[in-house]
Amino acid sequence: MSRASHKHTWRVVGLDCPNCAKELEKAISIQSGIIDAEIDFMGGVVQIICNLESDCETVLNKLGSQHGVTFQEVSAKEPGKRFFWSNEANITFVSGVSIGCAWLLKIPSFFLFGMIVAGVPIAKKALNCLKSGTLEMNFLMLVAAFGAICINEYLEGATVLFLFSIAKWLEKMSTEKARASIDALKVQLPSVAHLVSKTGNEKELEVIVSKIVVGDIIRIKPGERLPLDGKVIEGNSSIDESALTGESVPVLKNMGAGVYAGTWNQDGTLLVEVTAISAESRLSRVMVSVEKAQAKKTKFQSSMERFAEIYTPVVVFMALLVAIVPPLFFGQPFAQWIYSSLVLLVISCPCALVLAAPVTLVSTMASAARSGILVRGGDNIEAATKIQVACFDKTGTLTIGNPEILEVLPTKRTDASFLSKIAISLEDASEHPLARAFKARAHSENIPHLPVSGFIATKGHGIEGTVEGIHYRFGDLEWALEICPNWKGDLPTFIGTCVTVSALCDNQGLLGLILLGDKIRPEAKQAIRSLKDQGISLTVLLSGDRQEAASEFGNALGINQSFGKLLPEDKSAHLEKLYLDVGPTLMVGDGINDPPALATATLGATMGSRGTDAALETAGVVFLNDDLSRLPLFLTIAKKTRRIIRQNISMAIGIKLLVFLLAMGGVAQLWMAVFADTGASLLVVMNGLRALRPQQ
Repeated sequence: MSRASHKHTWRVVGLDCPNCAKELEKAISIQSGIIDAEIDFMGGVVQIICNLESDCETVLNKLGSQHGVTFQEVSAKEPGKRFFWSNEANITFVSGVSIGCAWLLKIPSFFLFGMIVAGVPIAKKALNCLKSGTLEMNFLMLVAAFGAICINEYLEGATVLFLFSIAKWLEKMSTEKARASIDALKVQLPSVAHLVSKTGNEKELEVIVSKIVVGDIIRIKPGERLPLDGKVIEGNSSIDESALTGESVPVLKNMGAGVYAGTWNQDGTLLVEVTAISAESRLSRVMVSVEKAQAKKTKFQSSMERFAEIYTPVVVFMALLVAIVPPLFFGQPFAQWIYSSLVLLVISCPCALVLAAPVTLVSTMASAARSGILVRGGDNIEAATKIQVACFDKTGTLTIGNPEILEVLPTKRTDASFLSKIAISLEDASEHPLARAFKARAHSENIPHLPVSGFIATKGHGIEGTVEGIHYRFGDLEWALEICPNWKGDLPTFIGTCVTVSALCDNQGLLGLILLGDKIRPEAKQAIRSLKDQGISLTVLLSGDRQEAASEFGNALGINQSFGKLLPEDKSAHLEKLYLDVGPTLMVGDGINDPPALATATLGATMGSRGTDAALETAGVVFLNDDLSRLPLFLTIAKKTRRIIRQNISMAIGIKLLVFLLAMGGVAQLWMAVFADTGASLLVVMNGLRALRPQQ
């Protein structure tokens, strides 16, 4: 996006047809001043990149009047609660009563009144679409009703419009339910926070959240929702994180623990140091990801839209042939075949096919988010159904991500205290998960940090920097020893293979080894077993640890293959080979070295609270509550979603095909065609809403 352009999101009010949405999207895109436009029908919004805001607004107002919709800025106040009974319901009710009276009392004028009541809104939408050169469902339905009148089928014509109105009303209600499932994820954050003075006098002020900056200290009282992300610096309390992670059990937070905007403080008072402004909070990033995922079209959706562009003209052309050919060339009665052609006109709209995937995918993403699974787009759901190989990083993924220093083994050149002090000083600037162990040791033993200059983190190897004039390397043994190629000495001896070994070297040689360990996630073994039960043919550990440590760790969890001493590019190479040899790959990781592998895999997944920003942005799936058992759950959800979409396609095509064959045989009725079109759309929407049900 150029510097002279602006991106805006507008809510589209009155958009109730996916085919109309596509045509409106095209109309917006070709307007002067519009660089790009994308309509999310299920979200009811359009994202527009335009040169100037005034041009954008003018264009939208003009197109809105042409297409029978209105545009509202998303920042504006949202419309109130949507009631089941609406104007559409009133129109449908009056039309139905009129038709019923006409049939019972044998008064034909009531048929006409019922048609007018139901037909006026349809005619308005049809006229708006015709102005833009669009042939869509409202126009086709109007033609069918008018054609029925021409052949003296008043009851049929009135019934067509009545059934169409009631089906569109019910479809709208169902679609709104899917949209509401996403809106329900949005949390109303507090507008003010209790800012605490840093002078130590505990003075407290109520300040607008937007005025608070990183580093400010806020007080969170019992029963309050957290307005911002932060770190606890005083107090302890249970926090309900269900709005963010889907986990209903409150989590105990003590000093040093991270807390997040949108979560509820249960029973204690906390002093929290703010770590991110509102727009950069974890909750804000999650919601932005959900909205982007909702708007992103899958390959399947795009293919259905391309098919729809061909389907409607072909069926309309066939309807014309049916109306003309049998009477002119075979002496058949005009009325019978005109009636059959009207049936074909009614089923020529592809709405049910276009809706086959979007409703289901939106419902799935909403249901998954409530379970603590953030899915970044429907393509990731589709990819999950094809996975054959599941690959894992070790630290923070299969382990809990809280490494501990097990042993400090200095050489004769130094002692354990000096070795720890240098390592802690270097790790203070690192983002690697193992750095937490050194920061925790520094805090618990009150070890001071020495100033470090020239700090460099080398992915897959370790870190280096200069402390008090001496250059050090800390990390992988072979890499660390590269700064002292002439060193010859013995390594300190240690027992155990399932540990991470880091070496500290200066230009004189090895100073010592530090052994680190991390606990295996309690749910890891069962999660891997569940993946195998679901048909995953191969599980693989891709680790930067020593091969001995990786092999022992993998065996303990029942992982098929384990590879150690891997650099980030090595993990990517392994994933490419596994894809060629076995099939689509899944990579689960959270560390600073994982983004390349996450991008290489068919599907990348990461842990939400432990993952680095780069990993969170690269992954297609994020487990917000760091629960590895959500991985097999997600695969189950993805397979259910695929099953529902296939059912939707079968219904949409099967019902229309049946009515088409009946029309060719001259036995189809107009009400059957209405059911085949709007009825099929309604069935597709309602079936797609089944994805909202929580999975266990």
